[in-house]
Amino acid sequence: MAQRLRGISDNEAQGAVRDLFEGSNELLGRTANLLRILAHSPAVARWFLPLVAAVRQPQAGAVSDVRLRNLAVLKTSTLNGCRY
Repeated sequence: MAQRLRGISDNEAQGAVRDLFEGSNELLGRTANLLRILAHSPAVARWFLPLVAAVRQPQAGAVSDVRLRNLAVLKTSTLNGCRY
């Protein structure tokens, strides 16, 4: 299945989207591909970023084991047929 929406690159990001990407880099250390796609609708992306940070980053409130979270990500990716 091909990706239908292309993610917004750092060079293309302007205004609120650029701020969102900068916040993502601060919270998560990078800007995830899903966030780049959601950035086509900045309101949705602004809602999504704190959720991901709270689930994944201990300093943002995550309480689950890192290894368990990574296993869940890998299993989900495998079930969905992700290639990377």
